[in-house]
Amino acid sequence: MSEPSQRQDRPHLSAGRSWAPLIDAVTAILDEGADPHSPNTPLNVADVARRAGVSRPTFYKYFRDVPTLVRAAALQRMEATFERVPTVELGDTWTVFARDTFQTLLTDLAAHRRFYLSAIALNPADVASDFVRYISHRLLAYSPLGPVIHRRKGPDTAAERAEFLAAGTVWLVQQWLAASADPLAEVPDMVDRLSALLLSSSGATEQEIAAVRSASPATTTVATHPGTTPAGASPERIA
Repeated sequence: MSEPSQRQDRPHLSAGRSWAPLIDAVTAILDEGADPHSPNTPLNVADVARRAGVSRPTFYKYFRDVPTLVRAAALQRMEATFERVPTVELGDTWTVFARDTFQTLLTDLAAHRRFYLSAIALNPADVASDFVRYISHRLLAYSPLGPVIHRRKGPDTAAERAEFLAAGTVWLVQQWLAASADPLAEVPDMVDRLSALLLSSSGATEQEIAAVRSASPATTTVATHPGTTPAGASPERIA
């Protein structure tokens, strides 16, 4: 993720060299298990700036407050994780897509559980919405379920349906991270659970669900949409 040119809620533009130390400082603090609800946690502006080796005015040059900084740090780590998700190949089924995508994402989330749970606690609406946006985009643009989501008729749009599925995914994963005694060991089970839940909630027909589970193509007619299966192709395969 690039750096911001000025203080803003969602920094993306390039900026000075003091931006990265602030991101690194708050990331390290949250990785160390800082309790965002404790008054003794070094998560005020002065402590974060001191850890980063910058001044308070420098902090406010880039970020409105600590939650805004936390969101930027979470977004940077999130983007790095999504960049490691394996590329979808021609003919990949939903089973392959879900396994590769969620294995990568959930492993990173479990490995950095302290960071992500604290980030959500400090900035719940923005951090969660960033995850929803990433997952919904991937479901629509890269997933074998994209054509199924697009094909459904109703007052809601395909983007709204994908966001609904992604929001449920984010909520479920957050609950799992908070409750699990050993999330890394449970990643394979969570991959299977999310794969099954998204498939059954996507609007796919029984025939399509059975075809995906057996890793064999199902014949169906779907509309052509950018980044999804062309008309007449199987919804469990990527064009």
